[in-house]
Amino acid sequence: MESELLSSKCNLEPVDLHDEAQFRELRRQRTICGWDFDPHTLQKWRDNNHLKKLFWITVPNTNTNEASIRTGHISLNKLPGLLEPDMAKENEVEISISSFFILPEYRRLRLGKRAVKMLEQLAVTEPFGDSCCRYITLTALSKRYIYDEAPEWRGIWQRLGEPLPSFSIQEWYESLGYVSWKVEPLYAETAMDGEPITLWEAFMKKDLREKNRRPG
Repeated sequence: MESELLSSKCNLEPVDLHDEAQFRELRRQRTICGWDFDPHTLQKWRDNNHLKKLFWITVPNTNTNEASIRTGHISLNKLPGLLEPDMAKENEVEISISSFFILPEYRRLRLGKRAVKMLEQLAVTEPFGDSCCRYITLTALSKRYIYDEAPEWRGIWQRLGEPLPSFSIQEWYESLGYVSWKVEPLYAETAMDGEPITLWEAFMKKDLREKNRRPG
């Protein structure tokens, strides 16, 4: 019951990377995430905060009267997009979701879907997004890593020394209305024996105008 109540009160609050306490907290969370935690990357995000808009995923602090709890973070990117040149018209803006992470101790609250839905609203809202935004895009690890028994798919988890994920992140985004138009190798990892592994990601998009045309 408490989890449902906190989830319903989930909010997005802009990250101020010029505030040293927030900068340190973001680095802590990125370190736990295991991606993009090096000082150079975080400094680049700080310098380009007009293009990469970061938000804390927060819930009320029910134990004290202090500020809300920063359970994780997510961002909107106005950087060069993922869509192919012929997939959007000149006046149709694309904004991407990235750097999405929720701390393990708060995942039981099921904040992810609510955070994404709120971010979709911000994507068409100034100054965080663009009123001309039509497409939200992102990349997600291919669901073949969950279902395909081949060594290069499900087999990579043993090679990386990691457990098989409990669900497919690609399918999770599909449940929110995102569709994939291609799957390509994108990220590099290193197996336990030192062999390089390239992870394939599904390139996904959501047409916000199509969403608004649906009845109900």
